[in-house]
Amino acid sequence: MYKEVLRSIEGVGIFPSISLLLFFGFFVGLVIYLIKKKKSYWDEAAQLPLSDDNTNFNGQTS
Repeated sequence: MYKEVLRSIEGVGIFPSISLLLFFGFFVGLVIYLIKKKKSYWDEAAQLPLSDDNTNFNGQTS
């Protein structure tokens, strides 16, 4: 039943392509964002499970 309804809509075939492009763009953007983070950020994040103080990523205590 749903297949027949979707087949009757003009231009419905473009939606899977748009969805793929949106997902791919988000994924590439996220990878670029993570690569651009400085090494000091990742060093601090790696030490968080080992630290006893309440220091967040910005170096501020909460």
